[in-house]
Amino acid sequence: MELRDGAAILPGELEIPIEILRRIAEREETIFIVDETGVYMAAYSNGHFYKLVPTERAPTLEIDGIRMHRTKGVTPDRDAAMKLEALSLKGGWVLDICTGLGYTALEALRRGAELVVSIEVNPIVLRMALINPWSRGLFQDRRLSLILGDAYDIVPMLPEARFDYVIHDPPRFALAGHLYSREFYHSLFRVLRPGGRLFHYTGEPGSRHRRIDLRRGVMKRLSEAGFTDLRYHREVMGVTCRRPK
Repeated sequence: MELRDGAAILPGELEIPIEILRRIAEREETIFIVDETGVYMAAYSNGHFYKLVPTERAPTLEIDGIRMHRTKGVTPDRDAAMKLEALSLKGGWVLDICTGLGYTALEALRRGAELVVSIEVNPIVLRMALINPWSRGLFQDRRLSLILGDAYDIVPMLPEARFDYVIHDPPRFALAGHLYSREFYHSLFRVLRPGGRLFHYTGEPGSRHRRIDLRRGVMKRLSEAGFTDLRYHREVMGVTCRRPK
């Protein structure tokens, strides 16, 4: 970078006034993208406000002020790795529900997955992934197939007993209760091969103050859908289970 006449000259002769760079430096909770057209905030508004927020490593996605990843004491990419460690994912075919920025799908590929099918309902979330450098492999790796739509409708159309692993990382129950239903868990059971494993992120919403035990309800419905070997992993706030052989 070169300084010239009160501006920073970036590669490609892109000229950014120093005053703008000072303002950017003050926005510690915001990521800015630089391209041939200039500098712009990594954000999008369509009635809801989406933006990428920096962490020590991979960014998180914030929607209307709510972060879509755990960031307290862990980075989003490390959290994805911890979830797949809990699932003991090694190779095979993987169904990834709720793509987000794609960190779990990409981590599955790093762990040797032969194919990852990832489903995302919100096109704006995929647009945010498209401008996130940490998500680049989501659109470049031929082993990964993206499907835009509601997983509740799409999963029943997938082949039966085809996947070795399912990663289910849904939004909060209040926003997507149908993805926590017994009916949907039956659909997940159907697409898993006998012996296949599921990871279901639950979080701990309201558990301290309102005595809400979402985890217990999730585990009960998973059991009713046929899953066995249910185990809660507090370190990643999620449940693992298995389709019996």
